[in-house]
Amino acid sequence: MTKKALRLSAFFIASSLVVVTAWADCRTRNYDVTAQVKRIVDGDTLVLTDKSKVRLIGINTPELGHYQNLSEPFALQARQFVAQQLEKNKKIKLKFAADKKDRYGRLLAHVFLSNGKNLNAMLVKNGLASAIVVPPNLKLTDCYFKLEQQARKKKKNMWSGDVFSYQNADILNKTDRGFKFIKGKVIRVGQSRDSIWLQMTKKFTVRIKRKDFKYFKNINLQKLRLKKIKNRIIKIRGWVYNWKGDLYMQVRHPLMINGL
Repeated sequence: MTKKALRLSAFFIASSLVVVTAWADCRTRNYDVTAQVKRIVDGDTLVLTDKSKVRLIGINTPELGHYQNLSEPFALQARQFVAQQLEKNKKIKLKFAADKKDRYGRLLAHVFLSNGKNLNAMLVKNGLASAIVVPPNLKLTDCYFKLEQQARKKKKNMWSGDVFSYQNADILNKTDRGFKFIKGKVIRVGQSRDSIWLQMTKKFTVRIKRKDFKYFKNINLQKLRLKKIKNRIIKIRGWVYNWKGDLYMQVRHPLMINGL
C-alpha cells in the first residue's frame, strides 16, 4: 500500500471514530449560549444564575416527590447524578430547541458540560432518564432513543426492575397522572375533525392530532384504514391526563408509540 493510500485509510478510520463518538455522546458542533448553574431542581430541570429555568429536552427523568406525593424510584439518583457532574464546574453550554420555551416559560435545551459531554445523553445512557420527543423539537431524538435501548438491554438503574416497564392499560385508574409507559389493545378507533382517537379501555384513550400526521410519514395515517388499527397491541409513552373523568394521552411522534 502506498503512503498516500495509508494516509487516506488513516483519515477515513479517524473520521469514522469521530462519527461513532459523536453518535454515542449525542454531541453537537455548536452551542447557542454559555451559562452558569445556580441550582438543580431535579434530574431534568436546572436554574441558572440569571434565575431562568432550563428543561433538559428529549429526555424525562423520574419525578421527585411534591407535597404528599412520594418520589418515583431513581428520581433522587438522577438529581444526584446531575449534581456530581456539575460539582467541580457549574458552567454549561446550551443548544436550544426549535421551540425555545415550554408552556411554563422554561428554556428547552440540550445541556452540555464544560468538557463538551451531553448531560441529557449521560442521564439516558446511565438508565436515569427515558427518551421522549415533542415536535417540533426533533434534534438528537434518534440518538437518545438508541441510548435508552442500550440502557434497557443492560438493565441499568430504572430499567433494572418492573417499575418503568409498560403497564397494562386495564389497570389504570382515575387517579393516575404523569409520565407513563402503557400497553394494550386498541378496542375502538374514532375520528374527529382535528384528531383520531385510539380507545384502549372504556376510560383510557390515545389522541393523535391531524396536524401531527406529518411526523407519521412511515405509517401514513392519512391513508391507513382505521379498521386496520383496531385490535392491534400498541405500546405508548407519554403524559396521562384526566379530561371529564376519563384518562387520555396525546401522542405526537411515532417514536412515542409502537405497534401501528
